[in-house]
Amino acid sequence: MFRLCACRTLIAVMLAVCALAMASPVRAASFEVWLGELWPEAKAAGVSRATFDRVFAGMTPDCGVPGVFCPGEKEKPAGRTLSERTGLPETCNKITQSEFLQPEKYFPPKYMRSLALRGKGILDKLEKEGPKTHQALIDIEQNFRIPRAMLMGLWGRETAFGDAKLDHNALQALASSAYAGYKSRRDWSRKQLIAALKMVEDGHITPEKFRSSYAGATGLTQIMPDEFLGFAVDGDRDGKRDIWNSMPDAMATTANVLKDRGWHSAARSWGYEIKLPPTSQSFDCTMENRTNRWPIGEWASRYGISRLAPGGGTLDFPNPAVTGYLVMPAGARGPAFIATENFDVLRSYNPSDLYALFVGHLADRVGCDTDGRECGFQTPWPKATDADFEFSVENLCRMQVALKQRGFLDGTPDGLFGAGTRVAIGRYQKAMQRSPDCYPTRTIFQELTGKSGTQALNAPN
Repeated sequence: MFRLCACRTLIAVMLAVCALAMASPVRAASFEVWLGELWPEAKAAGVSRATFDRVFAGMTPDCGVPGVFCPGEKEKPAGRTLSERTGLPETCNKITQSEFLQPEKYFPPKYMRSLALRGKGILDKLEKEGPKTHQALIDIEQNFRIPRAMLMGLWGRETAFGDAKLDHNALQALASSAYAGYKSRRDWSRKQLIAALKMVEDGHITPEKFRSSYAGATGLTQIMPDEFLGFAVDGDRDGKRDIWNSMPDAMATTANVLKDRGWHSAARSWGYEIKLPPTSQSFDCTMENRTNRWPIGEWASRYGISRLAPGGGTLDFPNPAVTGYLVMPAGARGPAFIATENFDVLRSYNPSDLYALFVGHLADRVGCDTDGRECGFQTPWPKATDADFEFSVENLCRMQVALKQRGFLDGTPDGLFGAGTRVAIGRYQKAMQRSPDCYPTRTIFQELTGKSGTQALNAPN
């Protein structure tokens, strides 16, 4: 009896040990299999076996990268997607970023002013003390026909002029996302990973120094690897394309990307802050739509919009023949803008109205702000109240599903607060015989979903 019990105990211990020993190797083995499938693609792109093995030696997926859900982690809440946790559409599986959520929190006044003054200070210092770099920027502006202030705005937004800490290794972050990220991002991440491997193969950067955002954007102005391969420029003419340490290289590369995306120098601007006419039967916030494009002069003559000047008052539009469309990030409750085709180009760098607005507004302020002058938004953003909607990807998705079911939302629910969602809210308000402002409230959320606007996140359907 003792020997039988001892045998059973020994078997149980051995099984437990084996289970523990196998748990991690199972995940590691699946990553190794995935790497084996990746190799032929890397080889076809011109990556050597030596580079491939060097990059992936000892690498494991980083399960902490946003949007990465490693195999075996689904029992943890953080290891499940929003759709898995709530039953909401998979199209709402998004990595939460502030540029897609609450608009008024995206533009901290003190931070915006500090960036504007710093950007202006960098340009002023180069003009006085850095003739070679200053001339390189003049050449970039002339060659690509993109204002240096616009490039400064993008640099300031992306890395705070090089101060932002890049927390990830680009190769590991992209491999993790391609291996175990959202299904909708895997092919894109795989493409970027192959491009990143080619950058290492060609000697532009070493694996150890290849720092990036969680999405793999790298360098002073956050260039994606495939953009680097297609558009990197040696802006300082030293024989290298160093977007990590050379301001001219980063600026020229970014300018080349923007030019390829369709930057229109004739438009003269990304857009303008405007004063809206009163809401009426002929004009309201539901006209915000990138398909509603007319010459800016026609917007002014037909609807009575006017351009707001820094510090108050109005100005003429410099080129009224340029086509523009309405952008109202906070509906009728906050600043409104007429955007040109260059706004679309900025959105191609990061598909968010708030992002493009930040870059364009900062660019304007780099050329306007001084120690004694502040050129901020002329219309205030909405102030917080008890009636505020609780912005989150989940709450936005729930509201979008309800708006879609009622026929107010044209697009697909995505958990983001874009123009389509704002217009859908305005349509709902009009259907309820209310004056539309195209901005969500707790009351609207509760009416549409039957849930409290203060609901705990991830509540079941």
